[in-house]
Amino acid sequence: MTSESPQAARALEQWLVAVPTPVTTSAAGTRLNKRGLETRARLLEVAIRCLAEGGSEPVSANRVAKEAGVTWGTVQHQFGDLDGLWVAVITEIHARSWAEIPGPWPALSGSLRERVEGAIDSVWIYLDTPEGRALTALRTWLPPRRSDIVTEYPRTAAAFAAREHDWIQGFDYLMDGLDLDPVKLDQVRCLLPAAVRGLSNERQLGFTSDLDVARRTLAEALVAFLI
Repeated sequence: MTSESPQAARALEQWLVAVPTPVTTSAAGTRLNKRGLETRARLLEVAIRCLAEGGSEPVSANRVAKEAGVTWGTVQHQFGDLDGLWVAVITEIHARSWAEIPGPWPALSGSLRERVEGAIDSVWIYLDTPEGRALTALRTWLPPRRSDIVTEYPRTAAAFAAREHDWIQGFDYLMDGLDLDPVKLDQVRCLLPAAVRGLSNERQLGFTSDLDVARRTLAEALVAFLI
């Protein structure tokens, strides 16, 4: 794979600022022992599950604490506040994503059509995983305006922005080696997740009967734009 694009480098820089090192201490600054680390892991697992299950009401820290069998004080000790909990959730999801891709990525040799379809499929499949549903639910339940998220949940906003690094790096990998207009590639990179997310919403609502046709049509449109 070639060196990272400027967009990926900027996103990675944001990520390292938002989540600089593996967490070994509580929000209070005390070092977490084995039991503390296990409690933290259980809280994150419960939070991701609650988010992924969806529902009409936002997931609260009290609900996470109750379902994990601890008190709000324990959540506060581990994460500080709701902003700390959500940034930890995003960090955990990020870690799970990259744990499945050990070592260097193999070189690709597929056609443009195959690679665009691969990009669409990767987003389509991910959005239906517990981690993908959890991220979607969390973003849905946060304030709709980005400026309000930055004000109320600054660390979470930074982690969401930096999380884009995964997509940029993955997309750069899928398109590596193709002789294409970099401006058009960047435009497709920006459009594709939003377009697939719209199709995924239709999957949940059940309004569109043949989503396979919709995904193939999206791939055809993007390929025609790129060549």
